[in-house]
Amino acid sequence: MHGGVSDAELAAHGLRLEDVLDLSANLHPDGPDPAVVEAGRGVRLDRYPHPEALPLRAAIAVAHGLNPATVLPTPGGTAGIHLVAGALLQPGDRATVVAPTFGEYAAAARHAGATVIEVRAAPPTFELDTGALPRAALTFLCAPDNPTGRDLTREDVMRAVDVTGGAVLIDAAYEAFAARAAFASDLARSNANVVAVHSMTKLHAIPGLRLGYIVAAPPLVARLSAGQHAWALDAPSIAAGVVAAAQHEVRRARLAVMRETREWLRAYWEREGLAVAPGVANFLLVRTGAAARVREALFARRIVVRDASSFGLPEWIRIAVPPAAARDEVAAAVVAAAV
Repeated sequence: MHGGVSDAELAAHGLRLEDVLDLSANLHPDGPDPAVVEAGRGVRLDRYPHPEALPLRAAIAVAHGLNPATVLPTPGGTAGIHLVAGALLQPGDRATVVAPTFGEYAAAARHAGATVIEVRAAPPTFELDTGALPRAALTFLCAPDNPTGRDLTREDVMRAVDVTGGAVLIDAAYEAFAARAAFASDLARSNANVVAVHSMTKLHAIPGLRLGYIVAAPPLVARLSAGQHAWALDAPSIAAGVVAAAQHEVRRARLAVMRETREWLRAYWEREGLAVAPGVANFLLVRTGAAARVREALFARRIVVRDASSFGLPEWIRIAVPPAAARDEVAAAVVAAAV
């Protein structure tokens, strides 16, 4: 189960996407940049794209100061997760996931034939001691985490490498939303046991285009590239991705208002007696009780949130930070629905 309200659910409520405030998918509150959209629309469809998406690889490398040999574009972050798992795991290997978290880690590990070891972080803070993780061939860490928003440090990741004795995959899909300096790619390009998987769809609010990339040491990138079929990315995604890559820092610079809104919402809900996980990304995990009921009550108000029951948290909802203009409406609606 993933975020983003479906057409079928909207139709069942007699609504269109334009009628609701969709806070179930964690996207940049500004929406997509028109230049990125236009780039995707403007390509010729009667020509093949580059089979290895080299223009996008070069643009990502320039935008982030990386050696192109450490970068591999993928059709979304999820594709990158599955590609890494397939390359680094053998049948019977152990793979660790820290729950509650994105379900594709376990899915990718099981598809590779690995045994999934679950380490569960406890609410309401969902703290994680990476020094206590079990030994495993591959450990999945999300920083900041989805759905909890928990963050990790460079030291946390390297401690995990030391104690697990295997590779560590950092899912950095939400790293751009944290106020701290990014470190996932820096660790991955210089450490053979660290791989960073990035998504471009969250920061640029373009989940309809599947855009992501892996950063790893060059030998591993070459191995992963050999395992990815030709033309993995289509021409519109490559063209839009090239423009989006150049806008990375501009998009990040616009997030100050999002962070102010997030902290205002956190304080408001805590004053109203709701537990809020200490997240640092562009969403909040809130304990409202009876998440399915609360989600339906909010849907009636044309606000869509994520029921966190699929994460094993039936009393929690995950809410993307809304535009500042909708802050008061969303804050009050959640409290009313939680009663």
